[in-house]
Amino acid sequence: MSIFNLFKPNIKKLKTKKKVNPLIKALKYNKDWNIRKSAAEALIAIGWEPINGDGIYYLIVLNEWNKLIHIGESAVEPLIEVLKDEKSFALHRESIKALGEIRDKRAVEPLIEVLQDKKIHLHEALIKALGQLGGKKVVKQLISVLQNEDSITLRCETIRALGSMKDKQAVGPLIEVLQQAMQKPHLDAKAIIIMEVAIALGKIKDERAITHLVSLYNVYTDYVDKKIQNALLKINTELTRFYYAILNSDENKLLEIDNAFDLAIEALYHTNNWVRRQAIWALMILRDYRAVTQIEGALNDKDLIVVSYAIYALGEKGDNRAVMPLIDILLKKDFPACRNGGSPKLPEHWCGPRSEAAVALGKIKDKRALKPLIMVIEEKGCHCLIEKSAWALIELGDERAIEPLKSVKNHTNSPSVVQKAIDILENF
Repeated sequence: MSIFNLFKPNIKKLKTKKKVNPLIKALKYNKDWNIRKSAAEALIAIGWEPINGDGIYYLIVLNEWNKLIHIGESAVEPLIEVLKDEKSFALHRESIKALGEIRDKRAVEPLIEVLQDKKIHLHEALIKALGQLGGKKVVKQLISVLQNEDSITLRCETIRALGSMKDKQAVGPLIEVLQQAMQKPHLDAKAIIIMEVAIALGKIKDERAITHLVSLYNVYTDYVDKKIQNALLKINTELTRFYYAILNSDENKLLEIDNAFDLAIEALYHTNNWVRRQAIWALMILRDYRAVTQIEGALNDKDLIVVSYAIYALGEKGDNRAVMPLIDILLKKDFPACRNGGSPKLPEHWCGPRSEAAVALGKIKDKRALKPLIMVIEEKGCHCLIEKSAWALIELGDERAIEPLKSVKNHTNSPSVVQKAIDILENF
């Protein structure tokens, strides 16, 4: 401590006598913030113009943070002094921000030291400033915060800081955060964390993130999905371009990818149901003879939506190699029946795999489907299944279906659909 600080300066007297140098010294008086403030005001009244280092303390007292940032490196040590001075706590937050903006590495150690002080409640500003400074030591420190901090706000700020530094050392810990978020019950909190991690991983541009990001697609909100898409675009590999194309059902972009067929086959085994569904879409779009066999494999998927989409895709392909697998689906009675529900404002209709198979067989128009379709009609079960089978029988155009259709006309919610099939077949 300097001798000057042993004696409290009389600012009023120094101002009256226009003692500039003692007033400049008073700007550094560390025992009383009010003394420093009064000294600055006195210098203003005298008309003093700050120069060099003396001006930095003057600007600190007057809260001229933007000017201090503009000064840059010369302001770093005085700002660090403020940060270490407990009596200047009111200035700590802005000092931290200024040090972050100046981006001088001398501030790293002091900022980390303050961050480790649990009594200080400026961690959000500290984390942001450290993110601006960057460096291996900062990355290590922020990873520690991420792994040990429970506050959603601080975790999000830490994730943003790690993303801004673009250091690949952070990829593993960020992926761990994604995995942890999936196990927690609070949906809103998870969505916020996942969104921030997606943005950060997009900035770091590491291929290890791709599969993990795609796993979370169509799980939360459209906004989170958009951030995942943006991250994929920034990582910008053939794999990310493929995923971006299928997640957006973008046929043009899909066809630009040389290895799209092989990537679609890999995606058929992804953990995300939506990705598997979109992989089927890709195989449906790609003009490759091998696609039918690959789509057939998806008929055994554990998710019925994926199964139904595979059936739809086989129908669109129109390849008679799919007829027998589709007949197997059609005759499999342990599939759930179709569901009808909703309200007049939000009508919903969901066809089960058997009904989807009937439609697909109608599109392929292979006569091997005639007998199985008649067998399904004669079950007199699910109304939707009867109606879809009736449509398929029209496509097959075989008169042998007329009598079975007549026998079930009154066993459906839409007898007119069945009657139409009868009328069409009678006029063949």
